[in-house]
Amino acid sequence: MMNQKITDGVYLNILQTQQFKTIRLSIQFIAPATKVGLTKRSLLASVLSASSQDYRDQVAIANELQAMYGAGFNMNAYRQGQLAIFNVSMRIVSPQYLRDPQDLQQQAIAFIGRLLFKPDLVAQQFNPVVFEREKENMARYIASIADDKQTMASLALRDLYFTDETQQTPNFGDATDLAAVTATDLYETYQAMLNNDRVQMTLVGNIDEDKAHADLAQLTFVPRDSQLPAIFYQQPLSATVREATDEQPVQQGKLNLAYQIPTYFYQQNYYAMLVTNALFGGTPLSLLFTNVREKASLAYYASSGLDPFRGVITVQTGIESQQKDRVLAIIEEQRQAIIEGQFEQAVFEQTKLALINQFKSSLDSAAYLGQQQLNQLFVPETEIDADQFTNQVLAVTKQAVQEQAANMRLQAIYFLKGVDTNEA
Repeated sequence: MMNQKITDGVYLNILQTQQFKTIRLSIQFIAPATKVGLTKRSLLASVLSASSQDYRDQVAIANELQAMYGAGFNMNAYRQGQLAIFNVSMRIVSPQYLRDPQDLQQQAIAFIGRLLFKPDLVAQQFNPVVFEREKENMARYIASIADDKQTMASLALRDLYFTDETQQTPNFGDATDLAAVTATDLYETYQAMLNNDRVQMTLVGNIDEDKAHADLAQLTFVPRDSQLPAIFYQQPLSATVREATDEQPVQQGKLNLAYQIPTYFYQQNYYAMLVTNALFGGTPLSLLFTNVREKASLAYYASSGLDPFRGVITVQTGIESQQKDRVLAIIEEQRQAIIEGQFEQAVFEQTKLALINQFKSSLDSAAYLGQQQLNQLFVPETEIDADQFTNQVLAVTKQAVQEQAANMRLQAIYFLKGVDTNEA
C-alpha cells in the first residue's frame, strides 16, 4: 500500500491483511532527537495518557477501553537512530468478529482524539496535580535503575561509547533535565509536537479504506513542514578504546563492551552482520554463550546485541570481578574464531535458521508489521516478506561473516567491579 499524503507532513499507510482478528492503529509524531526533547516527550506520554478533559483519571480511561471489548492502548516515546518517535497505538477487535453493530474503529479513533487534542489543562498548562505526580513517578523510575545493575551497566556503556549527548541519553530521558521541566514547558513541547512533527498514521488489518479515511478525518492535523535528519547515526571511529570502571558492593561484576560496525539497517552487508552478531553472541547457539558461559564457566550470562540504526554491537556479561582480564581475552578469542572461520558448519546453519524463524514469528505480530512499515518510510529496503528475508539470510557465506567480524572495532569497555566480602 502506498503511503498517502493527508496534508503537508501528515501521512497514512494502510496495510491490508486478513491475517489478524484485530485492527491495529498507530500514530507516530516524528522529530529530530534532542537530549532535552527525549526527556520531555517521555514525560508527555505519561501525562497525556493519565487523564484528559473527557477522562479525568486512569479509571475512566480503563473503563472506556473495557467498553470497547477490552481494546489495547499504549502511548510511549523512544528514539530510533537520530529520530525521536512519540507513539500512540490502539488494538481493537476487527468488526467482522462482533455481533454488536457498534462502530469500534470510529470509537477508537475518537478516543485517541480526545486524549491527544483535549488534554487535561488548567490555565493553559497541564493540570499541575497530574503533571507533578507523573513527573515524580518518572523521577522515581529513573532513580530505581541504579538498583538494576545490568541496566545500569548498559547505560554506563552507552554514556562511554557515544560522543554525542543526544545519543548518550536513554529513551526515557535524563533525571537532571526532568527536574527542570515545568508544566508550562511541557505544554509548549506538546503544542510544538502536535503542530510541527511529521505525523505518520498506520492501520494494519482488514481495513475498509474509504471508512478509514472518513474516521481519521476526526483527527484534524494542521499542515506542517517537518524537516527530518537521516535516520542513521554514524559516529567517527576513535583511535583509542575508552575505558571506565565503577566499584560497588555487588555480588556480580558487569563487563560490557561496545564495537563500532560499518553496517546499518538493511544497507550493504546487513544480512551478513545479522548472522555475525547471532553467531557471536545473539542466540543461545552463539560462541559467547557456549564458550564463555557454558564451557569456561566464566560468566553468569554473556550475549551480544546489534543496534543497526547506530552502527554498534554491544556485549553484556555478568562475571566474577577477578576474572575480568580472562573474560576480555576469551571474548576477543570468539571474535577471532569467527574471523578465522573456526566455527562448525552445523552451528552456522542452525544460527541462520534461528534468525529466519525469529523473523517469521515476528510477522505474526501486527505491532511488528506496523513498525516495519514505519521503518520502510525511512529505509526503503526494509524487508517485510518472509521468503525474501529467508533467501537473503541463507545466501550469507562463511567468508561474508568472517569479513564482518573483522570489521568490528572495539571502542568502549565498561566494568562495574564488585567489591564485597567474598572478593575483598
